[in-house]
Amino acid sequence: MSVRIMMARLRAACPSVDAVTVEATVRTAYDSFHGARARAYVPILVERRSRRVLHAACRTAPGQAVDGGTAPGTRRAHAGAAEG
Repeated sequence: MSVRIMMARLRAACPSVDAVTVEATVRTAYDSFHGARARAYVPILVERRSRRVLHAACRTAPGQAVDGGTAPGTRRAHAGAAEG
């Protein structure tokens, strides 16, 4: 599997995360498997680890807290709630 193809898939999965962050995440994941004996599985494991990290970054976009709630100082619109 090409690293370039993997990064393109990851960028498509999390478009709110910039390309530099995707590349750094993939590089860090590859570094963590540096001494792995089963090299055939490294690309799959790198993509899974990177996807997990990037999805966490997507969920913590501006205006959103790490736990998925609304960050302090922001207001969440509720479906069906009366405005006023």
